Amino acid sequence: MTKRTKGTAKTSIVSALIVALLAMTGCQSSGGPAANNSNQGAGESPKPSTSASPGTAAGSPKNPMPIVTDGSVTLTVAAPDNPFAAASLTQNLPVWQEIEKATGVKIKWDVVPGSQFQTAMQTRLASGKNLPDIILSNFDLYKYSKDGLLLQLDDLIAKYGENAAKIFETKPLLPALMKTPEGNTFHLSGTRDEEVAAGPYGWLIRKDWLDKLSLPEPVTVDDWYNVLKAFKEKDPNGNNKADEIPMTNYNGVTQLYNWGNAWGLHLRASDGFYPDANGKIQYEWLDPRAKEMVAFLNKLVKEGLLDMEFAVNKKDQMTSKIIRSLSGATIAWQESNTLWTNKLREAGQADAQWVMTTPPGGPNGYKGHIEKSGLSNGYSVINRDSKNAEVAFRWLDYVIYSEENTKRMTLGIEGKTYVMKDGQPQMTDFVTKNPDGLGAVEVIRSLGGWQTFSQASRVEYISKLKLTDEILTERAKLVQSYLVPTAEFAMPTEDEYSNINRKLTDITTYKDEMIAKFILGQEPMDKWDTFTKQIKAIGIDEVIQIRQSQYDRLMSQK
Repeated sequence: MTKRTKGTAKTSIVSALIVALLAMTGCQSSGGPAANNSNQGAGESPKPSTSASPGTAAGSPKNPMPIVTDGSVTLTVAAPDNPFAAASLTQNLPVWQEIEKATGVKIKWDVVPGSQFQTAMQTRLASGKNLPDIILSNFDLYKYSKDGLLLQLDDLIAKYGENAAKIFETKPLLPALMKTPEGNTFHLSGTRDEEVAAGPYGWLIRKDWLDKLSLPEPVTVDDWYNVLKAFKEKDPNGNNKADEIPMTNYNGVTQLYNWGNAWGLHLRASDGFYPDANGKIQYEWLDPRAKEMVAFLNKLVKEGLLDMEFAVNKKDQMTSKIIRSLSGATIAWQESNTLWTNKLREAGQADAQWVMTTPPGGPNGYKGHIEKSGLSNGYSVINRDSKNAEVAFRWLDYVIYSEENTKRMTLGIEGKTYVMKDGQPQMTDFVTKNPDGLGAVEVIRSLGGWQTFSQASRVEYISKLKLTDEILTERAKLVQSYLVPTAEFAMPTEDEYSNINRKLTDITTYKDEMIAKFILGQEPMDKWDTFTKQIKAIGIDEVIQIRQSQYDRLMSQK
């Protein structure tokens, strides 16, 4: 994209972006359970039916494999389909063939594209008919436990949750996050907190552009401003055109909230709700530092240093700007560096090199940080009327939590995507130099692994997948000391949810709209006080009180 200098063109772009942003914001889900007053006793477990031998020793759960030996049990499993669209889960992909061999259980997939899954599944759950044995969900299903549709899992966890118990021992907060306010468990979640540690998400930059312009890697936000200004003015792509878009982004305005990390804020992964040193939840968008961060981003846009299309860019559009050598910085997963570097070198830029750098430090002397992903991942539930409930639970315990399957879901198939060398897995050329030009995660997904539903992550395997060369490994180590945990909250009660849902939705919609306008210059920064007053008027104080109750309740269960 070439730079636009005419005021009318700029206004047109800004107006279009705001319209697009509002459309995106209107589609956001507030998250959390829906209020429902029906069937308070629906949590009782029916006696499960299974053809498998329990294999239970007194005092500890046991879940030996295979669950069945003759393939006599078929489970229907509803899930978002593979993000790698060319390989649907219905195609009996290699990873799931291996899972069937290990468990003895056949799977009949019931899938729709991920973008349609929540709507499609909510419609079916509302009818209460034609439900699968298992739902591997990416949205909270608590409401449906109150409707009597889901199996309570506590007894099965105690009896068969051998693999879950091992994860719970190392992640004691996880079972607490899975509890309803009444203290029951209706879903199983994997873990994601180690994903950022092993394959960091953060600030990526073209080191060859820095080297060409004799610039050091930026350390502070002021350094970033100076680097991006040089990228704009000094023709680092060497085509004698003023066409550089120094920093690009995708995924809407919310990705830019990561810049709050430089000011010591937690605006992206924690959504601005974060405990202070005394354990008191603060809404950090009311902190004066948030205004400083937004003013900084507004300055980048005004001077043409930040892609004005951040609100509408999809990942493919961002990638296009990068591999066409228009943009030299972004915020993304580190493994993207390998794909982008290879594409640029294939296009004749032999010195091209994308690297991860440390997160920017703030003007207040704060060194910066990177928030980890939230601990829990996904909501896997069992239909209360399943005729194979015990088999279904044992299958989930193996698929989500076992080390054997975590390795398989992360690294793929031994001999094809990895080999064992000196007792350690090593990725093959099929992954690191894929003939179809796929990135490492895409390769594993093409075989059925690395799905978006529940999976316990393990740093030792994720690092093998994502840190496939010395530079990636070195840069991952560089940012380890900057990682901080995301704020976690217990599941809200029905009263809490009914009180918080509309207010938080309205606050989030208003906040995202206004922050985009401030950044793009549609609203002047001197209206910031009006912005914060409106957030208070909508009801942020009550939301903070409820978040505090959720936080305290979770901490008491650790």
